Amino acid sequence: MTDDLDGWRARAGDLADRLVRQGAITDPVWREVVASVPRHAFVPAFYDDASGLVGAGDPRWLDAVYNDDTLVTQRMEHPEQPGFAWSTSSTTRPSLMLRMLELLDVSGGMTVLEVGTGTGYNAALLCERVSSGNVTSIDIDPALVDAARGRLADAGYRPHLAACDGALGCPGRAPFDRVIATVAFERVPWAWIEQVRPGGVVLADVRPRGMTWAGALARLTVDGDGTASGPLVDCTWGFMSARTGVERPGIPEVVHIDATSVRSRTSEVGAGALHTPGLSLLVWHRLPGVNAFPGEDGTQITAPDGSWAKVSTRVPARVEYGGPSDVWTDVEAAHAWWIEHGRPGVGAFGLTVEPDGQRLGRRTSEGTEPVGDLG
Repeated sequence: MTDDLDGWRARAGDLADRLVRQGAITDPVWREVVASVPRHAFVPAFYDDASGLVGAGDPRWLDAVYNDDTLVTQRMEHPEQPGFAWSTSSTTRPSLMLRMLELLDVSGGMTVLEVGTGTGYNAALLCERVSSGNVTSIDIDPALVDAARGRLADAGYRPHLAACDGALGCPGRAPFDRVIATVAFERVPWAWIEQVRPGGVVLADVRPRGMTWAGALARLTVDGDGTASGPLVDCTWGFMSARTGVERPGIPEVVHIDATSVRSRTSEVGAGALHTPGLSLLVWHRLPGVNAFPGEDGTQITAPDGSWAKVSTRVPARVEYGGPSDVWTDVEAAHAWWIEHGRPGVGAFGLTVEPDGQRLGRRTSEGTEPVGDLG
């Protein structure tokens, strides 16, 4: 397929040069990798919101493929929510892919596990850098894996591919020098840490399903005791959330709320707190499983226990709430901690992953200070 299209090498080279100018590529080796891999071979069609599926017969196809855009390549309906197709796979914008590959700090000879095969394009970039035999790529969707296997082979790459739950890693191919997740998880799976050599790196997109803008990239170094820790890197818009099953998109589960008894009050913290970098991360830390539904005049949030609040953007904010607790008090507690500690951004935080869970901390000159419960 790579020989059927005249001029793809020039397009790939132009894309690589644009990524260098943007700062997404600083290592010249990655510039050559991008210029050498035919992205069009991995995106035979993509979805356009206005006109549906766009493929090779459409004059817009090739320009889009070699632009710095995320292109949705698979959609599906939720089995319990018919009538709407959710995006379930894509080829992510190359600037984010290359930013992550540079953060991964991979070099020739290293073994890499990629979680989230998708179209296969990122796996191809890794194969070009470290050779096919050193790359393992897994995805929960067998159809995606089969399609990627064919595309990779046509382009001359033969990494190890498997259809399995990404949260489990690939123990049969471990240990790895690097793990990179190109799908978002709310928690870094312990299996990944176990499957990386001491001194190795796990690069994961960590973000809540119901408030995706609150996430970050976690670059974790595996310690000799088997734990892993490292900084968070700002990334407002990352990857699609991991699917828990092949037949279900990675979207938040519906929380049923009781709106029969509504209480109201005012607050000095408005809905904008949920969209403030750093602070939104703390809100998620305080309220794991939070869902947020922005509207024209405010935002409604729900917690897994059915507590909810609808809060206006303007301060003093009007707060309407119900359910087992006043959930907005948790947002106010996170806001108070954030103000007291100098309004830290995402990069001020780090993550530690241990067998019993993960902990958010604030990075200081002396080390990492646990955030705790923000109370």
